[in-house]
Amino acid sequence: MARWIKALWADDRGAIISGEFLFVSTILIIGIIIGLTNVRSALNAELTELGNAFLALSQGYTISGQSGSNASVDGSGAFDTPGLLTGPVATPPAIPSAIDVPTP
Repeated sequence: MARWIKALWADDRGAIISGEFLFVSTILIIGIIIGLTNVRSALNAELTELGNAFLALSQGYTISGQSGSNASVDGSGAFDTPGLLTGPVATPPAIPSAIDVPTP
């Protein structure tokens, strides 16, 4: 068993492959983080546009009055002013978070 462990410890045939694997996986992880950040930004922009589309819908209406046979009814109406959403704003936290670890 000791001879097998010494042989395993002295074996360096996989050292280059593991270094390359570490390099490639680091590049992939950084790429994934950047990609997810771009997806987040695009999703925020699309949801802002969707909210603006909902706000642009006018819910106003007008009903004209009627008259006839010696009677009349006044009309009614409601006017809706469409709003607009602003883009997403990054707001820092009001109170910085702190982790307290009691000492033994």
